[in-house]
Amino acid sequence: MLFLGTEKYPDEASYSKFLSSHGGFSNASTAFENTNFYFDVTVAHLSEALDRFAQFFLGPLFTESATSRELKAIDSENAKNLQSDGWRLVQLCRWAASTSHPYHKFGTGNLETLADVPARPTSLELKPRA
Repeated sequence: MLFLGTEKYPDEASYSKFLSSHGGFSNASTAFENTNFYFDVTVAHLSEALDRFAQFFLGPLFTESATSRELKAIDSENAKNLQSDGWRLVQLCRWAASTSHPYHKFGTGNLETLADVPARPTSLELKPRA
C-alpha cells in the first residue's frame, strides 16, 4: 500500500518508475512482527530516492482505488496459499498454538477478515524522536 502514491508524488507508479529509470528496484517483505523495505538505485540518485521513500511514511495517499486493488490482491494471495501444503502446515501449527498468543491468529487476511478496513487516518501516529 505504501508504494502506491504519496501527497508529494501522487502517481502510483512514480517510485518504481524513478528507481527503474536510474538502475534500481524496490521490494518489501512482511514477517510476523515487522515489514522490511529495501531498494537499490545508482548513487547519483540516492538523495531523491530517499526523499521519495520517506514520503511513504510522511504523506501516503491510501486512495480508495488502490486500497480496493490491494484488498483483492491479498485475497488472491490467500486463495493461492490455500493450495500450498507447506502453508497449510504452518496454519495447522498456528491453530495448535495457545489461543491467547498472537501466533494463533489468522495472519494473511482475505476479503472477509479485511472487510471493515478503517478509513485512512488524517495523520500517522509516529513515535516522537528521543
